[in-house]
Amino acid sequence: MKENNTSSKKKKMNKKKKTVIISLSILVVIAIIAVTVVGSYYKLRNQVYTEYTPQEKEGVDYKEVEGVTNVLLIGTDGRTLDEAARSDTIVIATLDSNNKVVKLTSIMRDTLVNIPGYGQQKINAAYAIGAAEDGAQGGAKLLMETIRDTFEIDLQKYIIVNFWGFETIIDEIGGIEADIQDYEIEELNKYIGDTTGSKAELITNTGVQTLNGAQALSYSRIRKVGNGSYERTERQRKVLSQVAGKLKDVSPLKYMSIANSLAKQVNTNIDIPEALNLGYTIYKFPELNIQQLQMPHTDLIVRDGVYKNLGWVLLIDKEQNSKVLHDFIFENKLPNREEFDILSIQNLKAEMDAEEARYNSLHGINPEDYNDKNSDDVDMRLPQTTPQDSLNNQGSSTSGSHGNGTSGGNPTPNPGTAGGSGTTGENPGAGSGNPSGGAGNGTDGTVKPSEDGSGSDSGNQEKPPVAPSPGEDVNKPDSQHSQR
Repeated sequence: MKENNTSSKKKKMNKKKKTVIISLSILVVIAIIAVTVVGSYYKLRNQVYTEYTPQEKEGVDYKEVEGVTNVLLIGTDGRTLDEAARSDTIVIATLDSNNKVVKLTSIMRDTLVNIPGYGQQKINAAYAIGAAEDGAQGGAKLLMETIRDTFEIDLQKYIIVNFWGFETIIDEIGGIEADIQDYEIEELNKYIGDTTGSKAELITNTGVQTLNGAQALSYSRIRKVGNGSYERTERQRKVLSQVAGKLKDVSPLKYMSIANSLAKQVNTNIDIPEALNLGYTIYKFPELNIQQLQMPHTDLIVRDGVYKNLGWVLLIDKEQNSKVLHDFIFENKLPNREEFDILSIQNLKAEMDAEEARYNSLHGINPEDYNDKNSDDVDMRLPQTTPQDSLNNQGSSTSGSHGNGTSGGNPTPNPGTAGGSGTTGENPGAGSGNPSGGAGNGTDGTVKPSEDGSGSDSGNQEKPPVAPSPGEDVNKPDSQHSQR
């Protein structure tokens, strides 16, 4: 009998241990696959599975997810999930079971893209436009469609988190460490309170220190110093990686607290069984290996700077960037600069320069009027037009994907300042070369000219753009962390 009791106790202990591991892995997948699945997981569990607990029971079978799973992580600067705010963070989180690795690909928000039905705009406007029409779900849908059309990758799963969710999870895990540089302090402190509404302590010293939720959020949003948005996206990936690492060591007793705090700040279409299986899959990995990439690749940015009336944007080589992204996610291959077609980029830049000159001449735009390098604030807002104005002006637009032009209203005030090239990154394939030269920074890349209808005058009528929320500020380009 004693032997049976001992055996029974051991089984219970093993069950308990496995329960903790499964629960832990779910939180890890949250951080990496989006930093927030847990909120939705517990929220749904309480609503639908009132008797369910994440432990091993008869009939509950955790399965390893095979192949490659992609989830789009969207961080918005809105105070509510359905607010039509621009996406401040756009990250494709990849669970690669084939190679036992998790990948984080950040997409720079100033990337000029064709938003289906709305013409050429910065990619961070896609979520705001979709959310204005159909809430958070509509925002995620339009952003995923835009990414598909730009980078030829089909995304179906998403997780949206707003400011408060970002702060909450970092506070719950006891903060994250950051090596603060002297040039970052002023910008970091500017965002504390200004964007978060909190009364967090200001940062006064440089060096490695622990940041709370509000401070970490502000740290992630710095963009006007150093290497602009290049460094900004690198900071965001560093924060996400730290959150993942710290969640791995969080006591299971804190799970419910984290989940309850996040529930109202998260929106996802990932269901409970899938979240469990994703967590279990990561748990089965030999180690937590995270690789990182930035899109567009620095060497495949054709030009960055003020363009037409669209403000500061990144003009990219879609074809070559799509290949880099596809290779990274599905082939586990890092970018190789020697494979880039530089001549094609130079040709593409010449075409874009000529198109801009034609557009500026047609609309009486003098780029020098909007090229103040000392400007504190660069207005990245969409042209402030009424819906009817937008429709009336669409025929005068001179470029747009698939012949869809943007509104030809007045130039955006202070659209941008000239920016420098990205510095050499620590990851393979990252660099600051400007082989194509020119205003802003020309870098190499390739896209088939005019394949997207660029340069056409067709001006099909489209829905008017949605103006961003107040307080929108500008990016220079992002830093490259192309650890593909």
